[in-house]
Amino acid sequence: MNRQPSRPLAELLLVTVTVFWGGTFPLVKEAIVDLPVMSFLWVRFLLAAILLLLFAGRGILTLGWRGVGRGVLLGTLLFLSYLFQTWGLALTTSTNTGFLTGLNVVWVPLLAGPLLHKSPAFGAKIGVSLALCGLFLLTWQPGTLSVNPGDLLVLVCSFFVALHILGLDALTEGFDGRALTFVQVATMAIWSLLGSLAYEPVTWPRSWPIDLVVALVITAVFATVYAFWVMTSFQRLTTPTRAALIYTLEPVFAAIFSILLLAEQLSSLAWVGGAMIVLGMVIAELLPAPKPVEAAVEPPGS
Repeated sequence: MNRQPSRPLAELLLVTVTVFWGGTFPLVKEAIVDLPVMSFLWVRFLLAAILLLLFAGRGILTLGWRGVGRGVLLGTLLFLSYLFQTWGLALTTSTNTGFLTGLNVVWVPLLAGPLLHKSPAFGAKIGVSLALCGLFLLTWQPGTLSVNPGDLLVLVCSFFVALHILGLDALTEGFDGRALTFVQVATMAIWSLLGSLAYEPVTWPRSWPIDLVVALVITAVFATVYAFWVMTSFQRLTTPTRAALIYTLEPVFAAIFSILLLAEQLSSLAWVGGAMIVLGMVIAELLPAPKPVEAAVEPPGS
């Protein structure tokens, strides 16, 4: 009889996911200096899709056209999030990219109202207010009225991440999780390849410097395959709120790795802005919507 892992162990594994996610920001920033964005993305996702195919196995056959269609839709949303994130990363710091990507935790409860008919919680409204103030402090360039265009691209990324999270909540029930993950990642690889063929001068790396190889291995194996496996297998052993709070560690690790690996520096105002974003994310999760008197609403499954 298999012994079920404890919740502390499951949560520790989820923390390791945020470590890899945070560590990818400086690695990818270095890797895309000489390689176009979509070229990097399609090679990364091709490698991840091949590895996920081994995990999915015959489960892919159980999806049917309906499941494949949903996987393609979810994969398209995820592709757009990575595209805007990586474009933005080329134009701003990896520290800013980490903080701004994490804003999806705040946008989710706001978008759930019009899309899933779930009213935003009081905590979400407070969290959005704090996050918007933090966004201004993090991206504002003193002495000007402009913001870094890279920051704006990552902000768009955070909306697509939120849409993908809501899509997972609404579209995945009844389907094999590993198979659906494979379809999503394969879709991302195809979209990236088509985009690279259409718009970029280089589709396949002309050389393989060590920073590119390291970035591809860590993003494909650890930040994609390992992360999806841990989330699929262990997130259910904790509560959705605790899992969401753990994921707010991603921008913190992004800032730490960016300082250690790229020697990035933030102004005092920018650090305050980043802290306000994280605080807004935490409040958005800690203060849920009040339950209706006539019936308690169960949180969505993990």
